[in-house]
Amino acid sequence: MKRLLVVRHGAAQGKSPAGGDRDRALTLEGRQAAAALGRRLKSDGIHPDHVLCSPARRARETLDRLASALDPLPPAKFHEALYLADTSTLQDHLRAVPAETSCLLLIGHNPGLEELIRALAGPEIAGHGLPAAGIAIFEISGAWSSLSASTARLVTFPAL
Repeated sequence: MKRLLVVRHGAAQGKSPAGGDRDRALTLEGRQAAAALGRRLKSDGIHPDHVLCSPARRARETLDRLASALDPLPPAKFHEALYLADTSTLQDHLRAVPAETSCLLLIGHNPGLEELIRALAGPEIAGHGLPAAGIAIFEISGAWSSLSASTARLVTFPAL
């Protein structure tokens, strides 16, 4: 059984000094929440062997905080297309993960992550959102290349 960890970046500042959304940093609360999530994953014995991350500053900083607890993590793949990606783009990237990956960490943004979770989990999470530094964990049967609602089972979600 494979695992998919879908993590929304931690709480971010309203605007970066340069004013661009992509350069927004985590708030103190966001840094603390991401570090706490990393400690929780470590205590649960969860250790990703593949990492996909949005190149946005807040996503990278979330990854850094997770990595401080889960060290060492494999080098992350920062794909430009993951910045504010929609469900279709996220699914394409997940389906392209190497077959030998057993635990995949995806760090990104809403609304795309929530839409991905709904697409894989089904109606049981309708109306529930993924908070900042929130995580959804799926067990995946079969190959990453065939990822779908029929191969994914939601095992952890903040609203459950």
